[in-house]
Amino acid sequence: MSPARHPVSRRALLRYALAVGALALIGAPIAYLLGTRKGDLAARAAERLYAMSLQDAAGHQQPLMQWRGKYLVVNFWATWCAPCVEEMPQLDQLQRRFAPRNVAILGIGIETRERVQRFRDRLGLQLPLLAGGYDAMSLARDFGDNQEVLPYTVLLSTKGRLLRSRAGALRPGELESWLAALP
Repeated sequence: MSPARHPVSRRALLRYALAVGALALIGAPIAYLLGTRKGDLAARAAERLYAMSLQDAAGHQQPLMQWRGKYLVVNFWATWCAPCVEEMPQLDQLQRRFAPRNVAILGIGIETRERVQRFRDRLGLQLPLLAGGYDAMSLARDFGDNQEVLPYTVLLSTKGRLLRSRAGALRPGELESWLAALP
């Protein structure tokens, strides 16, 4: 037995069409503003990032301004985060491979400098690892990490515009494909 069909009146269809149209008229500007707001937040986050100076694993202050003008991959991580630890060797390898193409990859740990140093030494990493402390999570949040997921990776253009982001571990080959697609 097939379900009974209910006839729809023209008046009901007209109300439905008007409601959908009204939502589109209201929704489009809101979506635009939210998208613009997200872009504005990322632009402010990039400016904040470049204005920072953080200690590297060796204890030297590193002004992040030194990476302005490069494609910049920033990986927010922690020593206690298993996916973070797992993807670090890949980040280190890609840093060496893509450096000649004006790409820099760095990690900002939500750790103390001493923990970052022990981690770097244990894994024999060469990419810049900086100690951002827990305050670094607010920067990750400004780049879109609203759930405070680690690792969190962003790719910035040479002008500091957010090109890509990824909450959680990068899939095998994911970052490599991002970087290979750069001009």
